[in-house]
Amino acid sequence: MKEKKLGAKVKDLVSSVKTHWTTPPEGRYVPYKEIAAYSVGGIGVKFVIYTAWYIGLSATSLLAGSALGLKNGDLVKLTMIATVIGIFLVPLRGMIIDNTRSSKGKFRPYLLYTGIPSGILLTGFAFLPFESMSYNQKLWALFITYELLQLCYPFYDQAYTTLVQVMSPNSTERADVITISTFIYSLAPTILGFLVPILAGFTGGLEHINAYRIIMPIFGIGGALIGLFSYTGTKERIIVAKDYTPKVPFFKGIGAGIQNKYQWARSITGWLILLQGGIGSVTTWYFYYGIKDVLGLSTQQQGVLNGTLTTILGAAATPAMLLAPLLIRKVGKRNLFIIYILGTTVSMIGMFLFIKQIWVLFAFTWLRGFFTTFTLITDGAMNADVLDYQQYKTGERLEGLMAQFVTFIGTFIGMGITYLTNTVLMQNTYGLTNNYDDLYKASFREPISKGMILLAIVGYVLSLIPFITMYTLTEEDHEGHIGVLKIRAALEDYATGALSAGQLEEAKQIYTGALTQLEELEAQLPAATGKEKRQIQRMIKGLQIIKDEKNRFDDPAMQRRVEKAKALLSHTVEELYGISEPTMDRYNTAKAMDESTKAAAKAKAQAMREASKELDRFHKKAYNYIQARKLVKQLEYYTHWETIFESESAAAEA
Repeated sequence: MKEKKLGAKVKDLVSSVKTHWTTPPEGRYVPYKEIAAYSVGGIGVKFVIYTAWYIGLSATSLLAGSALGLKNGDLVKLTMIATVIGIFLVPLRGMIIDNTRSSKGKFRPYLLYTGIPSGILLTGFAFLPFESMSYNQKLWALFITYELLQLCYPFYDQAYTTLVQVMSPNSTERADVITISTFIYSLAPTILGFLVPILAGFTGGLEHINAYRIIMPIFGIGGALIGLFSYTGTKERIIVAKDYTPKVPFFKGIGAGIQNKYQWARSITGWLILLQGGIGSVTTWYFYYGIKDVLGLSTQQQGVLNGTLTTILGAAATPAMLLAPLLIRKVGKRNLFIIYILGTTVSMIGMFLFIKQIWVLFAFTWLRGFFTTFTLITDGAMNADVLDYQQYKTGERLEGLMAQFVTFIGTFIGMGITYLTNTVLMQNTYGLTNNYDDLYKASFREPISKGMILLAIVGYVLSLIPFITMYTLTEEDHEGHIGVLKIRAALEDYATGALSAGQLEEAKQIYTGALTQLEELEAQLPAATGKEKRQIQRMIKGLQIIKDEKNRFDDPAMQRRVEKAKALLSHTVEELYGISEPTMDRYNTAKAMDESTKAAAKAKAQAMREASKELDRFHKKAYNYIQARKLVKQLEYYTHWETIFESESAAAEA
């Protein structure tokens, strides 16, 4: 009986995949073919990212510390320099992404243009003549390559990670796509974790540069080529009016990030979790150095066992990823994140208490990997929810710039934690400089590992405080935000004559449906108790967000904004800024140009760039004026809310 049921389920699954391979299921936006392209491409993207991590400015990096023989103190100094440079690079990346205007989308272009250069840089670094280079030459070769990579692979990583957040406006579907893609692209670290130590074992181990001359080309360039699937097979979908142009001044984006309470909650939580920075080294110290010491292995045996153990640790992600979507539906993303913090903390306490028993330590390390996998699902999904909230509050979608102010602060916090971990603790307290062979001794390895674990435990326990008290965004609230965004986009497209078929009718159904459901829930609330009552209260809160949208401009704060906008619009652009407003004629003409041949496409791209520059200069200088005009225009069609909805209904009936 069970076999028949299982067979029927498999048959239904295959049938569903065939049916929805190119057309998404009802109520969804992403067909299965697109999910497959995004997921398979992710394997290549992660190959590149994980390979780039070998070029790290840390003594815990086997490449920097053991293969090149660089001192911990020198690497800490370079880390500080890199952090200062990063202060300028991080917001620059955000500004570039948020102001990307391309027919390919906002994120997809970077999957095309930054993956292969990353792979070439990695491969080129591995084949430098380190055998004949001086110490300082090695040190600066590592630093320069590291900085060049910062111009490429962070774009690559962010583009891939954030792309899924704009593939669908449906939060549940996004979580499902994240789960499926994470499950598939997690093959990348599993493959790397298994093959890299084995390959290294035949080339002298990961302490020798020859190992990286095999690893870098295969997983750097090869990964970038696989990553192209995530570019060619995907599509971006953001709920905005069709005349929306993503052009946001730098400091406006920074200001938006400062005002986002959920961004602060996630950032402060993340800063405290940074205290776990050294615990990842414990895995290397025990299951690379330690196994050779405890079990008396040869270098080749060490590589094979390390690869096997790393693969088993990576396998902890599989059950976690299978459980994650079920738990999100059951308890929500917020509560699942809390489960991750508590579970990881318990696992690390076990690591601390049983550090002398290497296989018990391994079991708790595996358990820690299980719980941390939940963040691969929750982080992306929660970040998308926070971006939707940002768009709901301000009308701007700021994937790149919104987090830059808190990232700026986080850079200095990260710098301080790196100094604490690498210099104060590893170097000054425990004596790790360039004496990496001492990690083969339990008497040296155990104290430094316990110190890293204890610091991580403190960080996780403290991180619960800001997350629980500040991050109060529920699934029901997010559904309300998405409903409002659909209503706003429909009204704006109505005003500009850009409506899609049924778009305004859908907005009307969202609003009227919310009113009906709200009335039913309010009637049920007095008799409800316990868990049921709390659920109804959350649903009422989310539906109230949609109900309140009709009277958005009755809010005193909004009325003050309108008055300020009208005062600004009482002047002309010429009076305020000394410039004339360009028309869209040149841009529209360029957009309509033929692109059937390579030469025509090149001419069109050039014309689009030139037309965009003119518009961009105006938008940057007259940003406040444009926003004021947009707000007053919104007031006009909100004033005629009933009439607009009725006209759509009448048109549908006709």
